[in-house]
Order: sequence, then structure tokens, then C-alpha cells
Amino acid sequence: MIFRLSTLILPSLILLLATFCYADHEVEVKTAPTFVDKTHQDISESLAIPSQWFDDFFQDPRLDEEPARTFLRLRGSIITEEGEKLSYDGKLKARLELPRLKRRFHLILSSEEDDLRDETLRDAWINQGLSDDNETTLALQYTQERSTQFSLTHKIRLNFDDGPNPHIISRVRYTIPVANESFLTLTQSIFWENSEGFGEESRIDYDIPISETKLVRATGNGLFSESSNGYEWQSLLQWLQSFSHKKAMAVGGYVVGETRPKCYVTEYDVYFKYRQRINKEWLFIEFKPEVKWTRENNFESVGIFTITLEAQFGE
Repeated sequence: MIFRLSTLILPSLILLLATFCYADHEVEVKTAPTFVDKTHQDISESLAIPSQWFDDFFQDPRLDEEPARTFLRLRGSIITEEGEKLSYDGKLKARLELPRLKRRFHLILSSEEDDLRDETLRDAWINQGLSDDNETTLALQYTQERSTQFSLTHKIRLNFDDGPNPHIISRVRYTIPVANESFLTLTQSIFWENSEGFGEESRIDYDIPISETKLVRATGNGLFSESSNGYEWQSLLQWLQSFSHKKAMAVGGYVVGETRPKCYVTEYDVYFKYRQRINKEWLFIEFKPEVKWTRENNFESVGIFTITLEAQFGE
């Protein structure tokens, strides 16, 4: 009980502190940046360029939460899994800016799981039965603060597949330069959902740019709620490399685990992902072979191959 309360209270304090910092930022008297400030900003932005490019190219879900833009994304996948029949999957995500509201309010219609996890970690969550892969949701989002270094958003979401099932979430992101060549991105959310109760989700990304075309990223992701299996965690390590503005790949592996009824690993996975623009700047094809080992399958290896076609529209 004490662990549950501390797990929920700590993220709440983080969000409260972020709100206070934002309020202080609003009344702060701006002064001309010094030479040191400009140098720090230039270095920070140059370090972020590889990460931002890969996040945009591979469509990291964190990008969908913050920008003031309207877009539509359609994805269709063919999935072949060892020992299973050929399967198909279709997803959409639409983001509509509401006019005359200072580009802070957006309506979001989505059949994708809407959370902190990228596609790889989200797939692992679905395999654990922790989310609905085919849910359709409508959300109203308010962006309180938006910048390269810091963001604070709030969202009310409804799920129409199994009844309204309202979901309320607040999320804060903060990026910190580390040493000379890398930086940390800390993302924290607290939420309430009718079916899941109160909970929190945390994500830490450590990005190490090797060059303008190569990046190493380590990611830790965890979730705790009133209905979760204790603390449900995921760890991901990946190498990302671009060959041109049209072609890129990602090679990585992740581990998934939980702490209740006892602490153990539930899944291992290694994968290779190749993504390329085809014909048009807004049309992508993606190939993803992977091998996973799950506890429910006695950690026997299972091969999976996914082909995805994606079209993007909007700003």
C-alpha cells in the first residue's frame, strides 16, 4: 500500500513542480542572451538535430503530442508470425488544430495506442495484454507549454469501442544536455482512467549522437496503476542510422518485465527495422523482421516479419 501511494504521489509532485516552473516562466523578465547563453543554445540544438530527425522519420509518438500542426497518418501492415496465420492491421491518427485558440487546443482521433511508448515498446505492451491494439479514441488536448527543451500538455480522451471509458492525463517533458555529446529526455505523466484507475507512466531516453547520421539511444519505460501487475517496465537499446533523407534503419532489442505477483522478465525481443520514402515525400514503406521470446511461450523463439505502408498528410 505504501509503495502504491509513493509511486502515485512522486509523479504528481513532479507535475506540480513543472506547473510552478511554468508559472514563474510566465512572469520572468526577459533579458538579452549573453554570449555564453547563445553558445549553450547552439550546442544544445546541434546535438538535438540527429535525435529530432530520427524521431520525425520513424514517427516517434512524442512528436504527435506537442507540435501545433494538423496532420493525418494512415498505416497498413501485413504480419506473418511463426506458427500463426497471415494477419493484417490498419491504423489511423488525425490531429486537427482548433482555430482562434492560439494553436494550443487540438482534437485527436486515433486507432493507435496513445502513450509514451514508441512502436516497438507499444508492441511489447500489447503482447502483455495491457492495451487494446484496435481501440478508437477521440481526445481534446491542451498544450500549456511547448519548446524544444520543455513541454507540458493535458488531455481528455474517450474510447468508443468499449463504451466512453474516459481517460484524463497530464504530461511533462524536459530535455537535459549531458556532458559534451549526449542528452537526457525525461517524460512523466499521471493519469486517471475509468477502467484502470489512477496511475503514472515514466520514460527516460538517453541519446548519444555518434554523427549527423548515427545515433545510439537507450530507453527506459515504466507504468504503475491500480490495475497493473505491480510496476510494469521496459528497457530498450537501439542503433539508428540514416543513409539519406529517404532511407534509415534501426537495430535494437528490448526486455519487458513486471513486479507482481513477483519480479520477473516476461519478454525478450531483437529486431531490425528498415524504413524508406517511396516515390513521394509523404509515402513510406517499412520492413521489420524480429525474433521474440515470451514467458507464456516458455521463452521459445518466435520469428515475426512485418511490412508496413504509411501515408502522411498535413503540414
